[in-house]
Amino acid sequence: MNAIVGLPTLLILISLTLLGLYQWLLAAIAIARREHPPVDPNSLPTTRFLVLMPAHNEEVCLKSTLTSLRSTRYPKQLARVVVIADRCTDGTIGIAKEMGVECLDRTTGQPGKGPAIAWALDQIGQNDPRFDALVIVDADTIVDSEIFVAFGRELAAGHHVQQGYCYISNPWQSTFTRIIAVTSVMRNKLFYGGKNGAGLPTMLAGTGMCFSKKIVDQYGWTAFSVGEDWEFSAALVLAGERISFNPAARVFQLESTGMRQASRQRLRWAGGRHAVVGESVWKLIKKGLKDCSLYPLDAALTLVAPNYSSQASLGLIALIGAWFLRSDVVWAWLMPWSLGVLASLGAYFLLGVAYTESPLKALIGVVLIPIFLPWRLVIEIFGLLGFGRKVWFRTSRTTTPP
Repeated sequence: MNAIVGLPTLLILISLTLLGLYQWLLAAIAIARREHPPVDPNSLPTTRFLVLMPAHNEEVCLKSTLTSLRSTRYPKQLARVVVIADRCTDGTIGIAKEMGVECLDRTTGQPGKGPAIAWALDQIGQNDPRFDALVIVDADTIVDSEIFVAFGRELAAGHHVQQGYCYISNPWQSTFTRIIAVTSVMRNKLFYGGKNGAGLPTMLAGTGMCFSKKIVDQYGWTAFSVGEDWEFSAALVLAGERISFNPAARVFQLESTGMRQASRQRLRWAGGRHAVVGESVWKLIKKGLKDCSLYPLDAALTLVAPNYSSQASLGLIALIGAWFLRSDVVWAWLMPWSLGVLASLGAYFLLGVAYTESPLKALIGVVLIPIFLPWRLVIEIFGLLGFGRKVWFRTSRTTTPP
């Protein structure tokens, strides 16, 4: 009987320990890595950007997003912004026209972000394909004023696929957004920042993405699932491309203010990721072994690794198992191990807190953790079982961008 509890507990602890060591190593690399040098003010930008913005009934957020793009420190003639109005029944098209932005009205074809991007690229390719790089920004995203300068610098350095630093625009609006602010820092600053410093792949995040014209011409857009960012990431790595993280290209996405509002979106993300895991992980592992390359192997690990909240939940499950076995001489050593794993996870979370712009505000989100962790674990389980993979739904907005 004790072995039935002990063996799964041991397996969880081994997995969390190895994953924790990996994450701490990346965090150390990220912290030690120097920031990019400032851009030479005398350098003249020449990269022509095409900005595609998929939008389905985004009248609440669209104006703020377009205003932020208009406010970038980059020559306006070198940044062409195109809104893809995908089956919009609200004022999205009117707002785009009011802001003087080009708008493509899509009324047929498969719904969803991926198909909309592919359709728009086809439309633009037939009419005016003159651009050097493609940037994809969601309609609920505020962009940093230096985003094009940052992307252009890395394009010049030979980085053909880039993912920007994807943070949130309303970090202190609720206890929920405070937790998401911390996990965003953990993912971007500590995890992807470390991976980039180690020459390992970043996963695309769906917004704040940049692709050189070479990549667009060679691959187009081939990801049409609800997890199109994970799907396209895996496809590019399998094709031998490298995905780099660009921390200077910052975007700020409007986050849901509570778990009820965020549930459908998180289920879609979880379902989409697990679908890509089933389709691509073994291909990535085989490619890594065949080519003797760590790059696709690390991409596979990034796909299958549980997120931070799931790691914490698994750590608590291991602690319960260890507590159950605390009187058994054979298994008693699992208790200090499980406590050490939880302490490590807690310290990693606090490191994320420390790197937010306001650690004291971020700490307030801790009060939601007893509810947040089981909520997130249930969503991951449902996503693993296949829920949320079939149909794309937009996230409802009950608040406007700050």
